[in-house]
Amino acid sequence: MTDIRFHPTDDTLACYTAGDLDSASSIMLSAHLEMCSHCRARVDTLENTQAQQLALTPSEPLSDELNNLLGTILCHQEMPQEEAHDSDKATEAHIEVNSKTFRLPRVLQRHEDQIGPWSRLPGNIKRANVSTSGHSKMNFIYMDCNSSLPQHTHQGQEITLVLAGEFMDEHATYKPGDFIIQTPKHQHSPKTREDQDCLCLTLLDAPLHFTSGLATLLNPFSQLFFR
Repeated sequence: MTDIRFHPTDDTLACYTAGDLDSASSIMLSAHLEMCSHCRARVDTLENTQAQQLALTPSEPLSDELNNLLGTILCHQEMPQEEAHDSDKATEAHIEVNSKTFRLPRVLQRHEDQIGPWSRLPGNIKRANVSTSGHSKMNFIYMDCNSSLPQHTHQGQEITLVLAGEFMDEHATYKPGDFIIQTPKHQHSPKTREDQDCLCLTLLDAPLHFTSGLATLLNPFSQLFFR
């Protein structure tokens, strides 16, 4: 995809390549990388730099077990592209909502059992929880056509990856592949157009805080949006 405008930071990508991210954040990054050739190129550069640094670091010889594991990994990476593509298609999994079917990101293809049932949220929005380790909460969020979430800010960090369709707020319009990071300094009102729905994957490490109108009455129940 060539029109992706929002990307993870270089520091986040460096942590990803070094294996320093928690599992939920790694899932979000992997799903974005599947859609973004720009960030894949950045990751390749970071991995090459890290490999060169490791090559200059004295180390003990690899054990037979590690050598065998490395050989298995290399053989898997050298699988012909057509064969790898056919294998992916054979096991392709989807998520269904509102009588529509969406392909799951590759990183979640074999984890359908970790995706919970859809539940309704205010504003014509649906949510399906994804079970992951750690404190942060991952969800698929489906915004139907002409839907909206009341204006809010964040008590922590929220990462949103657009998988299909698009949504907008006061700041921009977000399209497939966009990796949007919101913090307590951000305030917005996400919504969709009358003719456009949107499917996102989100990661929250703290509840939302509603800031406008009657929606502020929901704040005592904000944990309902954080599960």
